[in-house]
Amino acid sequence: MPFKSLDAAAIEASLSGQTRQYLTGALKQPQPLSHIHDADIEVGLSDYPQSGFEPAHRHARAKEYQYVLRGMTEYQDLDTGEIHRFRAGDFYVIDPGTAYVQRIKRDTRILFFKYPGGNDKESVPMTQAVGTWARETLHVTRLDLNAREGRGAQPVPAANSLKPAVAVAVFDAAHRLLLVKRRDSGYWAMPGGTMEVTDSLEGCARREVREETGIEIMIAGMVGTYTDPETIIAYSDGEVRREFSILLAASATSENLSHDDESTDVQWVELEEVMRLPMVASQVRRIQDVLAWRENRGVFIR
Repeated sequence: MPFKSLDAAAIEASLSGQTRQYLTGALKQPQPLSHIHDADIEVGLSDYPQSGFEPAHRHARAKEYQYVLRGMTEYQDLDTGEIHRFRAGDFYVIDPGTAYVQRIKRDTRILFFKYPGGNDKESVPMTQAVGTWARETLHVTRLDLNAREGRGAQPVPAANSLKPAVAVAVFDAAHRLLLVKRRDSGYWAMPGGTMEVTDSLEGCARREVREETGIEIMIAGMVGTYTDPETIIAYSDGEVRREFSILLAASATSENLSHDDESTDVQWVELEEVMRLPMVASQVRRIQDVLAWRENRGVFIR
């Protein structure tokens, strides 16, 4: 047969229960996916739904070619101490005999080619300092920018991503606004996040507020839409996302605050204190709209 293929749905299903799926190789262990047999090369996908690390090792004979499909990863060369960072779209090769430890950001997927195939992986000792580095969660940082405002002497990067997002202005019975301090930027913001394929607008809002603050909500209305193509978010993993956000208003129906790994703090803030907190310009504009919405219930199209 001149053509052989593996179905995309079958590949995704196989990755739902494990972090690595071989597509091609001469593998001795049973595989969930019926891979294409090849004694000369191994090809597969490494999927990391959660942050983690690969313990120190090297391959005695094989070269590893890798392409980052999404996310970000870092390698520490144990011989030189150098740290190499690769982001979505990067392609790289690791020579045989290179001893390294790898840490990976959450939601990273890497396509790998190993030549020649076969199990030549050798564990190598890892110092305490290297182990500490490997176990530190690899976080993405963000930079909020506007092309009209610029960023000093540096050009604003072009957007390469567009993801519908929801933000929520949540008020408690004392009319305080719920804010989180973002880990990726260090600035305060209203809770929210990107929509998933299975989300409704309301469902996304409820899920994001619950995950980021521990608070349950009841939606009160829509404050506005924010789709300025000049407003972008540049992430350290290479994603440059243009603004596309829907801002809702809601009231809290529970009391116990908590925050997830994406934030370092969560607080109810008195309205007269909100603008004194460090926030990016786009967040300031949205909160100004929220305060105006509370007076007249008009919807803003930005």
